[in-house]
Amino acid sequence: MCGGLGPFGTARNHEFHGQRPLSTHYIANAVPESLLHADNVRIDGPDGAPAIEGLTIEAAGANVAVVGAARALFEAACGLRSVTRGTLRVCGMEPREALRAAAIASAPVDVAVPARWTLHELARENARLAGHARSLADKLAKDALHAMQLDAHAKKKLAAVDVPVKRAALVAAALATNAGAIFIEDFTAGLPDVAARSLAKLFVGACEGRRWIVFAGRLALSSPIGLNADEALLFSGGRFVCAGLPTEIVGRERTYTVRTAGEAEPFAAALRERGAHVESDKTTLTVTMPEDLHTHELVALARASNVVVLELLPLSGALA
Repeated sequence: MCGGLGPFGTARNHEFHGQRPLSTHYIANAVPESLLHADNVRIDGPDGAPAIEGLTIEAAGANVAVVGAARALFEAACGLRSVTRGTLRVCGMEPREALRAAAIASAPVDVAVPARWTLHELARENARLAGHARSLADKLAKDALHAMQLDAHAKKKLAAVDVPVKRAALVAAALATNAGAIFIEDFTAGLPDVAARSLAKLFVGACEGRRWIVFAGRLALSSPIGLNADEALLFSGGRFVCAGLPTEIVGRERTYTVRTAGEAEPFAAALRERGAHVESDKTTLTVTMPEDLHTHELVALARASNVVVLELLPLSGALA
């Protein structure tokens, strides 16, 4: 635990006796605040260098996948890392404020938790840290474990279960907070396909009626998360590229992100002369090429503009 936060970013709170605190997110008929809003945000990584720089985004969906972003963005959104510059809001609030208000709960993957705890104790303690009385926390823990089909494992110690079960327990612990939105790292990463799909399907079902945002390195469109995400925020090389429905992003087959060494604007101008649509940001371009322009010609145009192409990736590469 750090900074008064529990293992999943829940914050110690007042006793609400089972009632959620009053906030825009919970007021009937109110328009919920966006899950994630950033205005010119810089977030430094563990080495002090910028991991996120100049980020301005608005996640308008209820179920959002953030694909390819630096982990520092997840940590900052969950109140685990400070924002160096700019404004970052989750559900309309500063991240730690959102945690204290139980508007969000977060779940890092493979976070260190007491191995002696049982799965039920893990979920119950997270509910307690969210401000719920012990009796309600017990019920919320049981309900969350049931939603993730962990009833048979409830009394097992975390040290005794395999990785898929522990990942499911981490999800259940976040659900047990009864928060209105779940911020979670990709809990299916590294798991066998069958286990990953099963776990993702349980997560989507358990989150019915609440919002979620999954931070992933890659996203399979055919996965339950891919099928249920109504918005994807796509990053490449640490830079925000675009937002939209996952299927729409994949449909942009002739769009590439190009990272360069050298002044990119003459290169961008040359691409535009060939009919390409180009969005440029210093040394990174997003290029949609016409049918008669090919990647080898793009590289040749870069060379003629005294620019070295360091990276050339299809926009849909992180969405499979």
